[in-house]
Amino acid sequence: MTSCFKNHPGDQQRLNHNSTPVADCECKEERLYGAMTMVTEVPVLTCACLWRTYQREAEEIVAPEGVLIADPVARNRAINAAYARLWLHDRRFQWAGLAAFASKQVGCGLLHAADSVERIREEREARQRLRDSRSEHGLLTPDRMPEQAEALRAYKEADARNPVPSVDFHPAGEDLSLVQQQFRHVHDMMALGNTTLFLDVYPLHEFYAKRGLDELKKCLEVRKRIYGHPKFPVLWPVGREKLTFGLDHIEIFRAFEAIEAGNVAGSVEHLAWHEQQNILQPTIYQDQQLVALLRGNHVSYVTGFPSGVAQAIELTLSSQCQRVDDGRTIGFSNNPLADLSDIKQRMPFVLRAAARFDQMLNDTNRSVLEQSITEIASGEGTG
Repeated sequence: MTSCFKNHPGDQQRLNHNSTPVADCECKEERLYGAMTMVTEVPVLTCACLWRTYQREAEEIVAPEGVLIADPVARNRAINAAYARLWLHDRRFQWAGLAAFASKQVGCGLLHAADSVERIREEREARQRLRDSRSEHGLLTPDRMPEQAEALRAYKEADARNPVPSVDFHPAGEDLSLVQQQFRHVHDMMALGNTTLFLDVYPLHEFYAKRGLDELKKCLEVRKRIYGHPKFPVLWPVGREKLTFGLDHIEIFRAFEAIEAGNVAGSVEHLAWHEQQNILQPTIYQDQQLVALLRGNHVSYVTGFPSGVAQAIELTLSSQCQRVDDGRTIGFSNNPLADLSDIKQRMPFVLRAAARFDQMLNDTNRSVLEQSITEIASGEGTG
């Protein structure tokens, strides 16, 4: 095993017992039931205490010192690395190993969306510079022709890099064009799902790793109660109105029971259902704008029209974004009408990836996967 979690005072203490010796606790006189009485306050380690501790550790990964990492790509890399360290810490945490690759793929999508927004901006600005030069000096002014030739060359290069057709609408007073806003929405929703899932699942693994299955079962129902405490706020970017924090879904019990029983592949399937059905479906896949954009992206990729606009919906079991043709890239569907937001269509894709990951861990490809996960754990990848 490798270093993964921080050490906390409560890790080795008994649940529902005092965490400080009574002799070390302060004793003071207070009025109780109408009479002055000597009272000793004894701190007790409860399920809520443990959940706050492990939730806070997950929060520190994506929000050091309580401030959410502003750059979604940098935040995604921190999440990828944390998932990878989970698997390196305990190979039974196979879902986390697969999640390192899946989250890396989200990072690839974030880069694609951000790059697309930037390239549209570059093309628009280059076009405007060309127009301004022609408007101010005309087309045939001899001493301005080299400058205009350079502006035309820059515009053509920017236009070639622009991933969308030239027909785009830029509303007055808006920083982004309509297409840029669409890319930005996909970007923001992917980042939201990525962060929310991590804050849900990472503490579950730490609780199980440190306290075991029996206490996880005993305490899981308590987890949702730590939300909304004025003294110990919980970071939950999706908002409780859209997704209630910390529910004790049956898939969680089944997943860690499977790990305990040695059925690692089964645990991945249970956690995959929890991930997709209980967290990502309500968090992002019920957003109608995202649904429409995902459908348009998939149609564009499968049909090839417009060329260069869409990104493939696929998972590559490597630390890099580029697909590979050695069996490590799992595609969603070749049907242009396939809908990623439909969980009945999405889950077969997810489970195919899980099965391929499990297969590779048990054949000669294991060392290749281990190398990729080690690279992700060190912050490499998504390039």
